[in-house]
Amino acid sequence: MKSRLDRLLEDVKSLPAKPGVYMWRDAHGTILYVGKAKNLRSRVLSYLRDEGDGRPQLPWLMSQAAGIDYIVTGSEIEALVTEANIVRAKMPKYNVRLKDDKRFPFIKITREPVPRIFLTRTIRDDGSRYLGPYTDVRAVRKMLDIVFSIFPLRYCRDTLPSSRKKRACLNYQIKRCSGPCVGYVSLAEYNAYVEDACRFITGKNEDLIRDLEKRMSEASAALDFEQAAKFRDRIAAIRKVIERRKAFSTTRMTGDWDAVNFHVIDDEAVFVIMEIREGVLLGKQDYTVGGAQYSAAPDMLAQFLTQFYLRATTIPPEIHLPVVPEEAENMESLFSERRGGPFLFVYPQRGEKARLLGMAAMNAGMILATILEKRDRAKDTIPAAIAALQKDLRLNKPPRTIACIDISHLHGTDTVGSLVFFRDGRAVKNEYRRFRIGTVSGIDDFAAIREVVRRYFTRKIAESGELPDLLLVDGGRGQLSSAVGVLGELGLTDQDAAGLAKRLEEIYLPGLPDPQNIPKTSSSLHLLQRVRDEAHRFAVTYQRTLRKKRAISTALTGIGGVGPKKAADLLKAFGSVKAIGEASPEIIARVPGIGLKLAETIREALAGQV
Repeated sequence: MKSRLDRLLEDVKSLPAKPGVYMWRDAHGTILYVGKAKNLRSRVLSYLRDEGDGRPQLPWLMSQAAGIDYIVTGSEIEALVTEANIVRAKMPKYNVRLKDDKRFPFIKITREPVPRIFLTRTIRDDGSRYLGPYTDVRAVRKMLDIVFSIFPLRYCRDTLPSSRKKRACLNYQIKRCSGPCVGYVSLAEYNAYVEDACRFITGKNEDLIRDLEKRMSEASAALDFEQAAKFRDRIAAIRKVIERRKAFSTTRMTGDWDAVNFHVIDDEAVFVIMEIREGVLLGKQDYTVGGAQYSAAPDMLAQFLTQFYLRATTIPPEIHLPVVPEEAENMESLFSERRGGPFLFVYPQRGEKARLLGMAAMNAGMILATILEKRDRAKDTIPAAIAALQKDLRLNKPPRTIACIDISHLHGTDTVGSLVFFRDGRAVKNEYRRFRIGTVSGIDDFAAIREVVRRYFTRKIAESGELPDLLLVDGGRGQLSSAVGVLGELGLTDQDAAGLAKRLEEIYLPGLPDPQNIPKTSSSLHLLQRVRDEAHRFAVTYQRTLRKKRAISTALTGIGGVGPKKAADLLKAFGSVKAIGEASPEIIARVPGIGLKLAETIREALAGQV
C-alpha cells in the first residue's frame, strides 16, 4: 500500500508548470495552507523534498497534509490576488490571518443625487464610495463631526430630491446644512461640498485649499461677497485643523505614504499602519493577525499587505517597510495597477522616516502586550456561572470547557450525532463536530451515544487535543451510563460527565442513583440548558440536511441509468433537482458521463416535478 507521501508525490507531479495558487488540505478536506507560485509543480515539489524550503510552518503542515488542490491563473499578479481572497475567506491554519471577526468601520458616501456621508460597518455593492477601513471608531466619529462642522452636508435620511413640500430643519437654521431638501442649494453645488469633504477626509488638504481659494476669488470677482465669505471661512477652518494636526505630529516631511511595522509574540502579531498625508501624521491603525508562528517575517509581511491593501479603498504612492516582503516586485506592480499610478516599497534605514517605522514597531509591541495581558487576566477570571456549576455538581475543577452530545433521527432513520463546544459559557463554533452514525440500526440512542463518544475522544487522544472539562449528555441515567462506559474503556476515568434530562431538567451524575435538582433559577442550570439546546439544534439541522439530500438523491437515482455518482455530478453541476429539470437535454448532456440520450431521459423523468 502506498504511503501518504507517495500519494501526495503522485498528485504533485501532475500539477501544471504554470503560475497559480495551491491549497494543501488535510484528510477531512479542510484547507491547511494557501500559497502562490510562479511554477506550481516545482513550488509544491519543494514541500516534499527532505530538506524542504526552510519555512517554519513546513514540518507542522506536512505532518497533516493529505491532498493538494490548485487554481491556475494568468499571471503571478493574479495569483497574489487569488491567494489573498482565499485566505481571507477560508482562514487557513498555517497562513497569516488578518483577524476580521469584528467589522472594521468605513465612511460611506452614498450614490444618490444628494449623497449622504456616514459611518458604516457593512460594505454593499450598491455603487456607493467607501473610505477606510479604520480601526478606531471614536476617531472616525470625531472626523465626521469635524467634516459636518466645515461642510454644510445633510444629516437626514430622506430620499432626495423630493417633490413633497417641506420646511427646512433645525440644522439649516443653525447653518449646519445647506438645505438641499428644500432647494436652497443646487445639486451641483451640494455635490461639490461632498467632493470637498472626501478630499478633506483623505488628507488632500492643500489641493482642497487651492481649489477653495480659486472659487473664493471667482465669487469675489462676480461681486458675490456672501459666497466668497463662506469660502473664506471654510478655508480658515481647514487650516485650523491642519495646524492642530501638525502640532501633534512628530513628522516634518512632505508627501503621501504609509509606514507599516509589526511585533510578534508566539502565534500572534500586531501590525501598525502610520498614515502620512501631505507630510502630516493623520493617525495610526492597528490590526491583529494569527498564524504568525508559522511564517518568516518577509512571508508574514507580504500576506498582511495583500490582505489589507487589496481591500482598502485607497493605496498611497509609497509604503515604508522594515524588511523586503516576498514577491515585492509583483506586489508593487499589483498595487500600482490598483491605485492607477506609480507605487513603490521603501525601506528607510536612517532619518525621520526610519524613526517613524520604529515608532510603529513600538506601538505594535505595546498593543500586543496589552491584548495578551487582558487575555491572561480573562483566563484567570472564572465566570460566575462556571464557578456555580462546579459547586453544584461537585466537579474536580471549574468546567470552563463543556462539550455536549445529542442524538437525532427520524423514526430510526438518518441517525446523527452532534457535539457542541463551549468555553467560559460561549460557543466555540470551530470545535463543533457532527457524526453520521454507522453502527446503529433502528432506534438506539444508547448505542449512538457510545459511537459518538468513542469516535470523538479516540481522535482527541490520538491528536493530543484538548479534552473538555465537562462532558454533558442530552438525556438521563441510561444515556450518561453509555457515555461513561466508553470513557472508562478509553482510560478517561477522571473525565467529568453529566446528563441533563429534558422532562424535569434533572441532572444525573456518574455513580449517583438519584438526579441532582439544581434550583430552576440557578445560573449554572441556565448554562447547561443553553449548551444542551445548542447541541439539539445542531443535531436536528444536520439530520434534516441528510434527509433532504437523501430525498434529492432518490429523485435522481430512481431514473434508469443514473447511479449515485452521476446523481452527485448532476447536483454539483446544477445545484438542485429543479434546476436539472428546467435545463434542456443539450445542457444536461454537458455533465461528464451524461450522454444526450440519458439527458433526454432525465429531462422527461423530472418534467413533472418542476
